[in-house]
Amino acid sequence: MFRRDPNTGEEIAHRITTPSGYTAITMHAEFHKQTPGADVEEVRGHSTPQGFVVERVIDSA
Repeated sequence: MFRRDPNTGEEIAHRITTPSGYTAITMHAEFHKQTPGADVEEVRGHSTPQGFVVERVIDSA
C-alpha cells in the first residue's frame, strides 16, 4: 500500500497531526500540507492488520 524505501525496505508514510490533536497516517502528505496548522511528518515503518506501525520519524515538513 505505501511506497517502499529502496535502500531499507521500510514503508514510507506521513503522520498528520491537526491543530485539534487528531493524528492520521497517510500516503498523501501534499493535501494535508495545505491545511493551516497541520503538522506533517515523514515516517518509516510497516503495515499490520491493525494499522501502520511507526518505527522512526524522518522529518517534519
